[in-house]
Amino acid sequence: MHKLIIQTKDLTKTYGEQTVVDHVDLHVRNGKIYGLLGRNGAGKTTIMKMMMGLTHITEGEIEIFGQGLGARQKDIYPRIGAIIEAPGFYPNLTGTENLNVFAKLRGIVSPSAVKEALELVGLPYNDKKLFSKYSLGMKQRLGIANAIIHDPELLILDEPTNGLDPIGIAEVRKFIRFLSEERGKTILISSHILPEIALLADDIGILHNGVLLEENSLAALQKKNECYIAFKVSSTAKAARVLEQFLGITDYVIEDDHSLRVLDTSQDIAEINKAFMMNEIAVSRSDLCEETLEDYFKKITGGEGIA
Repeated sequence: MHKLIIQTKDLTKTYGEQTVVDHVDLHVRNGKIYGLLGRNGAGKTTIMKMMMGLTHITEGEIEIFGQGLGARQKDIYPRIGAIIEAPGFYPNLTGTENLNVFAKLRGIVSPSAVKEALELVGLPYNDKKLFSKYSLGMKQRLGIANAIIHDPELLILDEPTNGLDPIGIAEVRKFIRFLSEERGKTILISSHILPEIALLADDIGILHNGVLLEENSLAALQKKNECYIAFKVSSTAKAARVLEQFLGITDYVIEDDHSLRVLDTSQDIAEINKAFMMNEIAVSRSDLCEETLEDYFKKITGGEGIA
């Protein structure tokens, strides 16, 4: 059992009559990458801003490293690195000069901290290129370097691949994986891009209109959405007995009184139908289904896809 690095309880944020985060309970495990997935406007950035003390909590609470935010902020925040919205760098300074400024503001005295952070994200140390001349991918990497310059235990990254080309996205993804697997960082990352989260995250929270619809490990979500044979029958209780006693099939899931799934897709659908009918079970549907994660997200978020 991994201990929780972030836990929210009934976390809520309202602006006037509008509720943008609605009683959200998040559980971010130590050393894992947690993907907060939802469309733009779902409330992802607001949750991260509340975690970093950038906006007030309307209701509920946040615990980070087992401590409630509040009086302990001075102990907690030095252990966190964050990118929330666009990092504010000076356009007329180089990447190294920018990081030197932020290192001084943080009180970092190690002269090698800036160099090591730049090396980790693959940016040159002490080059002459101004930030204003950086590509979007370089700007994002400098933002991550700034977030890790003080070697934090926890990273909170709001849409870190936003606007990048496919190569830039792959580079950032590889780097985030490295930070988790090789450096042992716990990472909370938000995105509206389902394939990116599916390639990166250990655990996923699905946020829609401020409500956390589901929270689970990626492995559990993928298992939910494997290939199966769907049956609609007059009685699933009777059908289950036929599957086990007549056909020796035990790998099935009963959804309700009339719907069940046989998870072993190598089974002969015609043979199963024949066994049902011989035992006076009416079959109104039997077909092979494969629900993708994309289909699942569309279903639980009301029929629209996530980019």
